[in-house]
Amino acid sequence: MPEQVEARYTLFNSVAEMLSPEVLSSLISTPVSCVERRPMADHNGLAGGRFSYVDTDNGRYVLKRMSIDSDWLMYATDDQQGRSVRLWQYGLLDRLQPFLDHKIIACARDGGGWAILMHDLSGGLYSWEQPWTVDHLPLIIDTLARLHATFWNDPILNDQRIGLCDSARILDGTSLPVARKRPVPNEFNSPIAKWVEEGWEIMAALLDRDIFKELQKLTEDPRPLLAALDRYPFTLIHGDFRNANLAILSSGCLVAFDWQFSARSLMSIGLAWFAGDLDLFSYEDSEAMSRAQIDAFYRQRLETYLQQRFDDQDWEAMIDLGNLVEALRRACISAFFSRHGDNPEWRKSARATAVNKVQQAHKALRWL
Repeated sequence: MPEQVEARYTLFNSVAEMLSPEVLSSLISTPVSCVERRPMADHNGLAGGRFSYVDTDNGRYVLKRMSIDSDWLMYATDDQQGRSVRLWQYGLLDRLQPFLDHKIIACARDGGGWAILMHDLSGGLYSWEQPWTVDHLPLIIDTLARLHATFWNDPILNDQRIGLCDSARILDGTSLPVARKRPVPNEFNSPIAKWVEEGWEIMAALLDRDIFKELQKLTEDPRPLLAALDRYPFTLIHGDFRNANLAILSSGCLVAFDWQFSARSLMSIGLAWFAGDLDLFSYEDSEAMSRAQIDAFYRQRLETYLQQRFDDQDWEAMIDLGNLVEALRRACISAFFSRHGDNPEWRKSARATAVNKVQQAHKALRWL
């Protein structure tokens, strides 16, 4: 029987209960007499999560509400249990402190969905307008390696109550078949399904025909890829480890938000998603850390934390498989913006990114 972990925190029965002045005063250990909520006009969850500020007479906080009925990623990955809440509730996120914090204060049931109350760290958030600098990359890569080492082959990740994605669910998040079968096109307050559908249409014209057919075949029947992934160790994957979901504290510690896409899978999937996000931004002296250097630094840090060495062929296979999953997840998004980007530079960059992702991924087919 798989090892099970006990719940560390109790969920409140409603948002109203969690945000009552008496309860909030207890949660933040500071007297609160006035609590008001207002929509967060400057930020909306891409997948469909709803954000608001919680203003009190003793500071401002952030509330995120999500439901499988309105959040695309929850629907596409069949998140029936609110996995981003479960990771906190069962104490798995606490195991990452102090090198990776979550800044969650409390969570609650919200009708058929869930709500997360967090500290407001908007001043330290990365964004499209404020991306990482090259100086930040070693810290972020080191933190990613420590995250993966912490849960390396950990049987706790098999506990069904946490509801993590498996490798198949990771692919479902941006899967063409899943996007096509969504019940009502406008039911989700998210553009992702549209990006996926049209992106795959654009890829058919953008890519070499044979390569496109091979990728398309894997979207329809991913079993060969899933079998290859299962040959290697698993760990906890954040699922969306990128600039918009990270903040940096004055202490140098990182904070990671939005664990909704978290998974039990191969570590190189998380690395490839992180490295792939770098393709979307321009950095001063960006050549200071190439993809090969990122992989090498990550490997050195992971081997240090695990106190083991990887066989070179196994490492090559894992990196290639991570790149293949990355291409299946995000090449279609880049393809979409190669036609719909706001300016010619963006469209040109998105086209190159889509092609490069597929070229990188094509090497992985030998491992299937």
